[in-house]
Amino acid sequence: MFDSHALLQAFTPAVLAGPGGFAGWVSRPEVAYPLAGGLVALLAILILKWPDFKSWRRARHKEVFRPIELEQVLHGDPPVVVDLRRPEDFNGSSGHIRGAFNLPFNHLPKALAEIAKDKRQLVVLVDYDDRVSHLAADVLASCGYTWVRVLRGGMRAWRAGNLPVSVSGHR
Repeated sequence: MFDSHALLQAFTPAVLAGPGGFAGWVSRPEVAYPLAGGLVALLAILILKWPDFKSWRRARHKEVFRPIELEQVLHGDPPVVVDLRRPEDFNGSSGHIRGAFNLPFNHLPKALAEIAKDKRQLVVLVDYDDRVSHLAADVLASCGYTWVRVLRGGMRAWRAGNLPVSVSGHR
């Protein structure tokens, strides 16, 4: 009978140890330095892209706008932009997207019915980093809104893209 455990025990030291094994191969400078550099680069990419990865995971199966796409849409027939942040953040120095309405999440369904009377109208949800927006998108879908999108990355991504913000004329 074939004993995979015994084969693994016999094979592992031969591969990992010794001058011809994996450990010997990796310890050579011409292999170790590029391998270490590649691992450092991979780690740096993971650290820098981690917020985008989390945003991407939240957005699975949902419609999203990247900041530049929303900026382009705002130049045409503007959608209803709903900022879900607290009023002090919306009106504060960090500003808000021009034409946005400030509706904190707990007031959303009732107050949105007064702003977007047509449930087929495009509604774009914005918050600090898109976490609350994805929850709000589910709430609005259950209320019958058919065209809801989330600003991917929220105001954090909007400001990172150096897109215009309004600090006056709040709604």
